[in-house]
Amino acid sequence: MYAVETLNLTKIFRPARNMFSLKSPPVKAITALYQLNLQIRKGEIFAVLGPNGAGKTTLIKILCSLITPTSGTALINGYDVIKDEDKIKSLIGLVIGEERSFYWRLTGRENLEFFGVLHNLSLREVRKKAEAIMELLEIEDPDKRFHEYSTGNKQKLALARCLLSNSEIIFMDEPTKSLDPGVASRLKKFIKEVLVEKGKKTVFFSTHMIQEAEELADRIAIMDKGLIKACGSLNELKVNGDSLLDLFNRVTAKRGARIAI
Repeated sequence: MYAVETLNLTKIFRPARNMFSLKSPPVKAITALYQLNLQIRKGEIFAVLGPNGAGKTTLIKILCSLITPTSGTALINGYDVIKDEDKIKSLIGLVIGEERSFYWRLTGRENLEFFGVLHNLSLREVRKKAEAIMELLEIEDPDKRFHEYSTGNKQKLALARCLLSNSEIIFMDEPTKSLDPGVASRLKKFIKEVLVEKGKKTVFFSTHMIQEAEELADRIAIMDKGLIKACGSLNELKVNGDSLLDLFNRVTAKRGARIAI
């Protein structure tokens, strides 16, 4: 059994039509993902590398049961993302750059305590873990209201909230976005040494930064226009003396229109 597996996973966004748009020319549906096939082993750090608009966030949202696929299958520890949504949500942690998922009038610390208790941790456990994680991520002024934080600190709190849980599989959408280089470096070390090597967790993250994928991932999938263009370990991808950058530029060179249906 794989930690994450997809079989011909496809997602098509069809624009809504209303009475005012009936006379307008029809807008083509956009295929965000097209027949994706992935197999991620347990205890693996897996990166999806691609430019903006490649479909990375859509893929993560489907795997976390936040949106449904149009066709195909996605499995988390063997559970179907559509049929077993409740079970999947008990297995995963998610870091995604959406500030609306926090309570803006609560402080950073209060938000972490609230979400920690939802993960069935005692308030004492939450406070102890939250303190250590906030120190690791250098979260400034944890008793300030969430809406007063900078974008970087909001991203840190999203990471902290995810790390509070005891999730087996952690999904991260561009986890180092808006982080200072020093904090980003410590976070990558934490993911490798604490989450994966000690905690035996599986980490699935998206990025558009080649160096980040090289430093952190066991295997990398290069994604563009909803398609997987290449997948493998760093050594497997570096064929014929090419660097990962060379391969990335080659397989994403023809960036025409997305597949339209």
